[in-house]
Amino acid sequence: MVAATTRTLELQLLLGPDTVVPVAGRFGYRSDRPYEVRVAFVSQGRTVTTWVFSRELLLAGLRGPAGEGDVRMRPFRDAVGLRRVHIELRAAGSECALTAEATDLAAWVRATAEVVPPGEESRFLDLDAHLARLFAERN
Repeated sequence: MVAATTRTLELQLLLGPDTVVPVAGRFGYRSDRPYEVRVAFVSQGRTVTTWVFSRELLLAGLRGPAGEGDVRMRPFRDAVGLRRVHIELRAAGSECALTAEATDLAAWVRATAEVVPPGEESRFLDLDAHLARLFAERN
């Protein structure tokens, strides 16, 4: 049986130094994919794009600078002292910067730990099923 948790968080899309736009991020985590987090960015009720990255990166990004490639995160305090997480997404020469409230993000990460405790991911991974899916996609 697959266990999962999802939560929609309000993020801020950074368009400039003083310009932010609210964006919904639907965060998803499943026990049959224990290493990954999916974030679907939703606008006007439809998914605009979905990003997949490791839960470990998200955990690290709550504590300090994390990430080296297309996804980078770091905690910071905003102008009024609220703890937030800065998230940079890069793909095909473009870049997007967002922020999320650290307490909301941390609460969701705690919910993922109830599905699969950190460090126990390998117990939940069905490697044969993943390999079969990969080979089926190649044909």
